[in-house]
Amino acid sequence: MRIIIIGGVAAGTKAAAKAHRVDQNHEIIIYQDEAEVSYSACGLPYVISGVIDDGRKVVIRQPEDFAKEGIKVFTQHRVTSIDKTRRHLTVKNLLTQADEVVDYDRLILATGARPIVPNVEGITLEGVLTLRNIRDLARFNTQLNTLQPKRAVIIGAGYIGLELAEAFHQLTIKTTIVEKGARILPRFDPEMAQLVHEHLLENQIELILGDGLAKLHGKNGRVTVIETKSGKMISADLVVIAIGVTPNIELATAGGIELGKTGAIAVDSRMETRTPGIFAAGDCCETVNRITGKPIWMPLGDIANLQGRVAGENVADGNVHFPGVFGTAIFKTFKLAVAITGLSEQAAQESGFDPVSIVMTGTDRARYYPDRQEYTLKLIADRQDGRLLGAQVVGSGNVDKMIDIAATALLGKLTCADMENADLAYSPPFSPVLSTIIVAAGILKNKLV
Repeated sequence: MRIIIIGGVAAGTKAAAKAHRVDQNHEIIIYQDEAEVSYSACGLPYVISGVIDDGRKVVIRQPEDFAKEGIKVFTQHRVTSIDKTRRHLTVKNLLTQADEVVDYDRLILATGARPIVPNVEGITLEGVLTLRNIRDLARFNTQLNTLQPKRAVIIGAGYIGLELAEAFHQLTIKTTIVEKGARILPRFDPEMAQLVHEHLLENQIELILGDGLAKLHGKNGRVTVIETKSGKMISADLVVIAIGVTPNIELATAGGIELGKTGAIAVDSRMETRTPGIFAAGDCCETVNRITGKPIWMPLGDIANLQGRVAGENVADGNVHFPGVFGTAIFKTFKLAVAITGLSEQAAQESGFDPVSIVMTGTDRARYYPDRQEYTLKLIADRQDGRLLGAQVVGSGNVDKMIDIAATALLGKLTCADMENADLAYSPPFSPVLSTIIVAAGILKNKLV
């Protein structure tokens, strides 16, 4: 059986590896329109800052590594059409511009997502960048070297924008963030986002909120000024568009593959689309929110890998299921780790729950132990049954530990009463005698009475 995978970054390569492990007799082919496969896009901001000293380190595997397992990888080959009736693909070799028609037995779409780029005047000026893939990284490095920017403007205050703010600060580039929303980090509740807001100001990042990009002005083909919708004029040697991404679904829709309510490709729990024999995984497809049961689009690298593994097994005649996501995520900006899982208080209300919450400060070690770090934890539960609905953590120290405990509690559908008696590890170098999440769950349980 010939299995073809379109896209070879996260979901696609994970699916190929899994399908090969399930049955080595299948012919597995990956078509990737970029020059690189199997790289970590999440590591790109740290290459720019210099924390990762060589961009090649974010490339996990090369085509020849896959070839050792019998998996054929064709880079710089773009699938331009799908004929699902005949089970044909048209593939363009981007080096020669030659087209080829290829048969498949089963197909996985792992076409990912791309940055949203607004159609405004000046968007093609030199010095206007996005950061999504290895090609973007190369452009970034070239522009940093040739322009030697002193001032940068980041359009958008999401994860990538805030990671790049830190990177630019480390490069001594004065940075302004322009965000059309009233606050940064809309997935987080306001009091938690405010902690990050204040930390950015402390690190000399200028924030302009409730305003958007209207126009880019340039001189000699290079960007020099951004104009906001309110009329502000901000000098800039470098502009990064970081307002979000959109799923690459054009190939799927042209081939008659159905989309879901979110606008991404619709799949079932086996990662199969509504066209039998065609699967999808990663940033191009939607999934299910495990708390609300509703469709959700969550373009994150770890989710892409999880979905790719399920799609890869099922395309090779397996029968496993992807249950959906809680939306667990974490990122770093300056000295803060910022993490979330499940529903925010606002999202819980909008989903029909009656949420009750607690916000408290905790430490990652015993109060008397040296070098302890503080963080702020917010827990949200349903008033009706005490079940945990979500958590947010902002601070330094073991923020990832707290959010992973909360995510596991969501997985187990634990209540505040369950969490209050959780048997978590304790020793002064690692935790207070009662973990902050245990204390918070106890306080939250008492609020439910």
